Amino acid sequence: MCKENWFLIVNPTSGSFSGKRKWKQISTAFTNENIPFDFEFTTKPQHEYELVFEGLKKGYRKFVSVGGDGTLHHIVNGLMQQSLVPKTELKLAVIPLGTGNDWVKTYAVPKNIKKAVAIIKSEHTVLQDIGTISLLNSDTQVFFNNVAGLGFDGYVVKRNEGLKFLGAASFLISTVLSLASYKATSFTIESASKKLTTKSLLTIVGICQYSGGGMQLTKDVNSLDRLFDVSVAKHFTLWKLLRNVVGLFNGSIVNHKQVETFKATEIKITTAATDVFVQADGELIGTGGFTAKIIPNALCFVVSSNH
Repeated sequence: MCKENWFLIVNPTSGSFSGKRKWKQISTAFTNENIPFDFEFTTKPQHEYELVFEGLKKGYRKFVSVGGDGTLHHIVNGLMQQSLVPKTELKLAVIPLGTGNDWVKTYAVPKNIKKAVAIIKSEHTVLQDIGTISLLNSDTQVFFNNVAGLGFDGYVVKRNEGLKFLGAASFLISTVLSLASYKATSFTIESASKKLTTKSLLTIVGICQYSGGGMQLTKDVNSLDRLFDVSVAKHFTLWKLLRNVVGLFNGSIVNHKQVETFKATEIKITTAATDVFVQADGELIGTGGFTAKIIPNALCFVVSSNH
């Protein structure tokens, strides 16, 4: 039997352990808005998968990710992998507590807990596309709801693993540190209508607009258009990137003559290099090349009506 209660999956370690500190505020906001809810705290890495399956078996169909982009990523993967319930019966909302909080920026979901809970109460939804990514050198297959890529952004995510205790500033610090040591790699990038082989600083496959703590690396983003937004930064030197670092965050980088952008429903990226990091939604998933495919209008998210 389906439950009307929202099921909150809470990562208490998100955003320098802010989940624990802010839990009282969150539960109070739900109570004040008369929103019925139940909850579980994650107690180990990727615990979200188990909690999603347990929640579905208990009859929950409405989930809230309380944490950062990583927490949301794991919940999305749990919901997409399960076959107990049709995806059309599910709703997923977010209370952002993480370091990057990139996915929520596309949909104007605020960090303010009261306002985020008010959005959940309104249940204004969008049926968003989801990507699936398969590594070429392993059996790893992962779903992503925001942005995936390889090259510099994966390298930043790798560096950031040891700096998350610095909170929101960690991504910027990781980016600056990575600028000094990352070298462009040769990739072959193929879609149905395009094939290019080039030295590339990074290649981004996006559904939503922001990644890496607020960087905007894709053009004409529409998370509901059934298409990936692909950006390839070609032949960038360290000096050139430093001169354009502001463009990474205000989105103007996509207009640079050495950045190629296009849309695709499927993309394959190959590289001879074995030490190129691949990230999906800010989570490291492996190294080397991958294929990515779009799943149109795959999952229902609760978002701000003002986005």
